[in-house]
Amino acid sequence: MILLRLCLLVAGLLTFAGAQANTRIEVLGDLPAPGEKEIAEGLRLGDLLGQLRVSPQSYWLGASWQRQSLKQEQQRLKAGVLFDLIQLQRLALLQQKPGLASAAQRLNEQVSPLPVTGRRIYPLDPLAVELNAAHSPKLQGGDRLIFPPRPDSVRVTGAVSSDCTLPFTALQQAYRYTQQCPALAEADPDYLYLIQPDGKVTRLGIALWNREEAAPPAPGAVLLVPLDAADIDAIVPDLNRELAEFIATQALPAELP
Repeated sequence: MILLRLCLLVAGLLTFAGAQANTRIEVLGDLPAPGEKEIAEGLRLGDLLGQLRVSPQSYWLGASWQRQSLKQEQQRLKAGVLFDLIQLQRLALLQQKPGLASAAQRLNEQVSPLPVTGRRIYPLDPLAVELNAAHSPKLQGGDRLIFPPRPDSVRVTGAVSSDCTLPFTALQQAYRYTQQCPALAEADPDYLYLIQPDGKVTRLGIALWNREEAAPPAPGAVLLVPLDAADIDAIVPDLNRELAEFIATQALPAELP
């Protein structure tokens, strides 16, 4: 009986210790002390940001919160984009559209090496999150937070002759950037996708008949010039949108090159 009680006591202590166990996360970028951190289980994001002493002047608009449990869904998104690009390339060759086939192959080669990050789209303004710390989300083991330095450029990719990295110009509309980056004949003349550094994706009209004025690209934004819907919608109708959504999961680098 005494032995049984001792076993139950030990089991209870181990359970309690497991419940109180710390968990490890990683914080990178423009911080006083980046690296792997051990935090209490259930720590809230707002409390962590207070501990990290993230400067409110840091480039929080480009900050990224990555979570292991989101990787599976994003892996499926990436696989779907790559599958669609392969299908599009094959059918374009059969239909004797070498330009479209080449564009699909180039996009495939660009997407293939991109990592599956598990990025969770969530505003990471340190001041706003700390003010609402008690109601901010809880962290999980394996989470990664990246607070990058502020870039000074905007990137144009997609159905273009080659990707363009252009100097950021305050208040300049998205279509003005794409005008500086030669598009392929297979590009959609009417729309583009604006992917802000916080992961927000917006489809914008850019032709004279449908031009939309929207919040201009922020430093570090990506402009995706989509393939012409008239050429691909019957084959891969979701390709452009899903490609933009996958690009939005990519994080800005923790350090400037």
